[in-house]
Parts: sequence; C-alpha cells; structure tokens
Amino acid sequence: MSFLISTASFLGNYGLSCVLPASLRALEHLAAGARTTRSISTAQPASTGLAFSSCSAPAAAAAAHRAWHRLPPFTRGFSASACSSVAADASLSDVIAQVQSCVATSNKETGVLSQLADCAMNRAGELSPDQIRNLTVSFAQLGYFNTQFKSIMADAIIEKLEQFDPAVLADTAWAFGEAQYYDYDLMSTLLPYLKSNIQKFDASGMAKMLWTFARFGYQDETLMDMMHDIALKLQANCNSKSLAEVVYAMAQLGWADSRLHSLVAEYAMDNIQDFDSQGLAKLAFGLAAVGYDDTALYTAITQAATAQLEGMSPADVSMILWACGEQGHLCDTFMSAVADQYMPANMEYFSPQQLQIAVKAWNKLGFSSPAVAAAAVRLSEVLPHLAPDFPDGIAAAAAMQP
Repeated sequence: MSFLISTASFLGNYGLSCVLPASLRALEHLAAGARTTRSISTAQPASTGLAFSSCSAPAAAAAAHRAWHRLPPFTRGFSASACSSVAADASLSDVIAQVQSCVATSNKETGVLSQLADCAMNRAGELSPDQIRNLTVSFAQLGYFNTQFKSIMADAIIEKLEQFDPAVLADTAWAFGEAQYYDYDLMSTLLPYLKSNIQKFDASGMAKMLWTFARFGYQDETLMDMMHDIALKLQANCNSKSLAEVVYAMAQLGWADSRLHSLVAEYAMDNIQDFDSQGLAKLAFGLAAVGYDDTALYTAITQAATAQLEGMSPADVSMILWACGEQGHLCDTFMSAVADQYMPANMEYFSPQQLQIAVKAWNKLGFSSPAVAAAAVRLSEVLPHLAPDFPDGIAAAAAMQP
C-alpha cells in the first residue's frame, strides 16, 4: 500500500484518482483473507544510497488485486469503452498509425489519445508483439498515462511473451518504465524470461531491460546471478550507448562488479570520443554511485564533457558534477568551464534540485569563483531550505532529471 500511496503522491491529483480505486480493491480483498507469498524490493537508502530492502506490502496488494477474480485474458476487470465514431471502423494498423502520427506532431490531446487507447484495449487479443511495442512506446513518448491500458497491455505481453523478439520486448519493457507503469505480474514474468534468454538480447536490449527493473526498484537475486552473463555480453558486443545505459541501470540497482568495472575502464578509455553528452553523464554517475574510482577515467570523461559542454543539458552537467563531487575529483578545467561559461548562459534552465547539486559539488570540492557565488545566491532564492546532506544514489539521479 505504501507503494500505491507514494506513487499517487508523486503523480499528484491525477495519480490519486488512478491509484485510489486499485487501493480500495486491494484492501477489500486483503480483508477478505487473500494471502500471498510474493515479495518485491523497493528502494531504501543505505551506505551507498543504492541498496534495496525487502518489502512485501506492495506485492501483497498487487497479488490481492489480481486474485479477486480469475478474469479472462486482457480484461483485469476493466471494460474498455467503445471506440469513438472517428476510429470505430479503423483497423488496428490504422489505430497504431494514428497514435504514431500523434507522436510525430506532438499531439497530446487527452481525448484523442483516450479514444485510440480504447480501440486498442478492446482488441488487445488481436495485437501482435510489434503492435504492442508500437502502442506502448508511442503512448510513453506522449506522456499518456492510463491504468486500464497498462493492465490490459501487461496481460497481453504475458500471454504472448514467447512470441516477442528480444529487441521488441526490450522496447516494450522500456515503455512501461518510461511511463512508470508498474505491474508486478509483468516484472515477475519478465525476470525468468530474461534469465533463460539472456544470450538472445544484444547489449542495447539488455540495457533497456535492466533499466526497467531499476526504474521500479525491482531487486531479485536472479538479477545478480546474471552478472557474469551481462559482463560477457557487453564484452562481446560493446558500444558507448549500451555501456553507459547498463552502468547507469546497475548503479540504480546498487550493483558493483569488478568485471564490469574493468570492462568499462578499458573500453571507455579507448573510446571516450564515441560517448555523447548523455552517455558521459550516465557513465560518470553510474561509476560514482557504486563507488568505482578511476582518476584517469574521470579525467577522460570530464575532458570529453568540456569539449561537448555547449550542447549539454543541465541534467547531464549536474550528473557529472555530482560524480566528481562524490569521488573527490576536482577536474579543474571542467569545473571552470561550467562555472564561468556554461552556468551564466544556462542558469535559468537549471531546476532548483539540479542547481543544488552543482553548488554542493563545487563546495564539496572546495572550488570557488564569482560564478559559483552567483549560483549560490540564485539557489538561495529558488530553494531557501536546502537538504543538509549531499544527495546519494537514486535520490541524486531523481533530482538531476529534467
């Protein structure tokens, strides 16, 4: 229940309206004697800021909700409304094309998206894996949140799991993570599938799967058991984007592995020019979050970041600053470039939390300049009550996101 409440709090009034009915149903069936032995893990602060402790309440609520009836596939008790007159006669291909058109035109009109989602839900049993992927990814990109759609699509994925190509499944899992559509049954089904089929996933697909588990704080010994296979996969099929994504996901899961560190150090040092600004940020953050320290590598990362600084986002800059502060790497050239060149031109685009990360990193490293002083003044105006501790792990990652 704490998971439902925290989710509703995060999403605001809309989230509460979506989560409250599920919460009440879960309570009713728990009171009626529903029992479950499932357990999941949720993020809790620890010495590294990335450990997870066991918490059975969310699993109990989720299991009770599903145990209420043995429903036909794709329904979960939801009754999708009829399609609008505009799309009533449309084929599934046409519906998907309309959704993708909304992505292309940035059309986020809720009424239009709801009509298209209804059409897809009513015919979920007919959807192919590719169509499920296209729908879930498109709706996630549009920021469209619909708990009915989530639950029905989750059932469709579980029902057709063996038909999914690994790359398609990875994209679909990513969409659930991006939209923060947590579904316990889906996560617990994907995990053994990933373990049994890990050799079929390329590095990019594996990164997306790991990121999705990390997004929900889903921790399991099975994931840790796959570490060796993950390291081997990256070694055989490594590229800058996938490596950065895997490091970032593992950091959020609280994983530290010497084989991965060695691979990262060797590959990144030789190919640092291939990392874009987001890749550099995720690489720096991920390594720092699990306590991996390599002075030469951080020097290479900050040199590459300095060269790309003009096009970097405040989130990326904040992540690298946090990593340098966490590991105690002054990296004077990068610090000076951010303080004297980047910050004056971009300070207004920093969120209060991102600005706090930057100022605390500079303070922690003992770096000072007129621009740092100006940033501190600005911070006192927008965020008068600062958290006393330097943020760690997932808390820092959440603060640095746009």
